[in-house]
Amino acid sequence: MKRSPRSTFLLFFVLTSIVAINAAAQSLAANNNNRPAEAKPNIIVYMVDDLGWNHISAKQATMGTTKEVYQTPTIEKIAAGGLSFTHAYAQPNCAPTRAAMLSGQYPARVNNNVYVVGHLNRFGGGGIKREAAHFKGPEQSEDVAPEAITVAEALKQNGYATAHIGKFHVGGHRGEATMPENVGFDINLGGFSQGHQPTCFASKKTGEWKFKGVGLGHFDRYAAPYDNAYLSKRGLPKSLLDTPKHISDALGDAMQDTVKELADGDKPFYLQFHTYAVHGPVRARPDLKQAAIDRIGDANKKMAEYVGFIAGVDENMARILATLEDPDGDGNPDDSIAANTLILFTSDNGGTHADNQPLRGEKGMLTEGGIRVPLIAYWPGVIPAGTVTDHKVHSVDYYPTYLELAGKEWVPPSDQHPLDGESFADVLRNPNTQRPRNTVFYLFPGYMDKRAEPAVSAIADIDGQRYKLMYVYETDSWELYCLSDDQGETKNLIKTRPEIASTISKQMDAWLNQKHPTWQPKYPIDKQTGKPAGPPKSL
Repeated sequence: MKRSPRSTFLLFFVLTSIVAINAAAQSLAANNNNRPAEAKPNIIVYMVDDLGWNHISAKQATMGTTKEVYQTPTIEKIAAGGLSFTHAYAQPNCAPTRAAMLSGQYPARVNNNVYVVGHLNRFGGGGIKREAAHFKGPEQSEDVAPEAITVAEALKQNGYATAHIGKFHVGGHRGEATMPENVGFDINLGGFSQGHQPTCFASKKTGEWKFKGVGLGHFDRYAAPYDNAYLSKRGLPKSLLDTPKHISDALGDAMQDTVKELADGDKPFYLQFHTYAVHGPVRARPDLKQAAIDRIGDANKKMAEYVGFIAGVDENMARILATLEDPDGDGNPDDSIAANTLILFTSDNGGTHADNQPLRGEKGMLTEGGIRVPLIAYWPGVIPAGTVTDHKVHSVDYYPTYLELAGKEWVPPSDQHPLDGESFADVLRNPNTQRPRNTVFYLFPGYMDKRAEPAVSAIADIDGQRYKLMYVYETDSWELYCLSDDQGETKNLIKTRPEIASTISKQMDAWLNQKHPTWQPKYPIDKQTGKPAGPPKSL
């Protein structure tokens, strides 16, 4: 049948309208640079310093063990809208964790020879005395080697812009070559060899407000006292007017400016937001401290400082979410990049300012309280909301995960820079995956006051149960715990489950004796022979 001109026009109008609607929908689904919502996501890793596994109020992430004293509503929000990992592991203290995340390698690799902060002969503090020790710790580095291919360098090869804000700690000891700006970061605010903030509040020196000794002065631009405009914009109480700025707020200011700059660019971005909180000195913003006192009483002002400090961590998470929704801050969310941004929230080691119960131990120890950390992944529309997984994750796993999310257009040569971790990108998209993560290993060849002495440890899944095996050099003894039903590590099963111990010890032996030119594990040095003790004999 021949169409009339009017019907032809109507058909054309309908078809062009459909095309326009589809184009608009695609535009709404795009992020900065008009990239599809799942293509090369922006990645923000928000890592807190010294935050204990259950020192947040997100029950999913802490297996319900969090205490009421901790109130982190925004972190609860991302847990409700994302994926909580109940068994995420870091190294036992901050520098080796940061080195592992930066390099994707265990400390036993020559490019990542970072086992501890400082050196491996840190005696004292109520631990074993130097003269009584059978071993001495070997030499180590405090920086990831200049020859390493960092995660920032690898992501740049995959088309990313890169930025670091806050504590770095694993560069600058060797000079400029290991500074963040020389190992792949386009933007560096605060990162060098510094391990903690000397002060939490700005002070006025020679007529200018500064954070004395913090971050090479990078945050001084944000050091002015709280004024009415700032308080109004952030909805903070008037009691803060004209009081000194807190370092956590300054880092949040830097984060907002940096995300705006990155979102204006034509590349996906990788941002390390590594705050100084909650490392000591533990000082909370006055209103947050007072809120903690109002809730828990004023009998323990030290705890109120810590709880208030954590509340500041939560505020910065809220600022991240708001900035992603409106990067330029003009109130119009048309520039939102939230749909194409993965946020990972974690800590660099176990807690040290309050107990980690029911986990045993604290920062610096190879017990669960020293190495298990919170990990929540948030990516609306991609990660199923309110999900939980007991899939093991270790600090070395972030690097390969980022590469997979970036499309793996370029990966480090395995002969030059092998990666020790395993990607968990599939778990982000499908938290119910039953793919097991291989055994996680630890080698600590020295001494750290009362908290650590030479040891090797492994966390393995066998027959549906999760076990931890540990060998202690000083006593030439083994310990075995079933973490599935004894996460407090109270029952040593070494005598009752010898077959499990034997299986894991063989895995440990194979790990320590692997052959690769970059694999150069350090062992405690026997004082009598002057030679490295070597790996323990498998059971």
